[in-house]
Amino acid sequence: MANTMEGCVMLALSTFRKSEVAVHTAMQNAKSTRKLCVVFVADLNLAGYFIGTEIPPAYKEMYEAEILKLDERVGLAHVEEIGAEARREGIEMKAVVKIGRFAVVCLDLVKEEKPSMIVTTRSQRPEWVRRLFGSPVDALIEKAGCPVLVVPPSVGEGAPYLASTKVVEA
Repeated sequence: MANTMEGCVMLALSTFRKSEVAVHTAMQNAKSTRKLCVVFVADLNLAGYFIGTEIPPAYKEMYEAEILKLDERVGLAHVEEIGAEARREGIEMKAVVKIGRFAVVCLDLVKEEKPSMIVTTRSQRPEWVRRLFGSPVDALIEKAGCPVLVVPPSVGEGAPYLASTKVVEA
């Protein structure tokens, strides 16, 4: 059976990668393909930002699971809002909301859906962190096999750039 979303525009969002500019850009590009696949990833490392190591492991696991479930629900609500806008524009939309690692979830979905392009944004973390630990967005750019448009998180924060190969920055 043929994949009905093949050639779609994929909008890749996550806990740390939210951008109304990305939503708008993806929606504008999807008007030509009439297909939009929106993925929201509840980032596995989210709980690490809130939960210290001074609590017993059983509690830590319980709190981590609750935080991720909450983030997944928040992501689903956001994706549903995007879906309502897509329907008003006559755009077919597939929604995927998962708990996981951003690049892994997105790349798995790329294999399934075969998008014509991906629209995403970078998380708001210091450049030195990205250089030291790597970037899920750079991994997506390198391995997606289609153009990846990286847009600023909000209006006025820089220009979008289209990358279809690994980003090399000076």
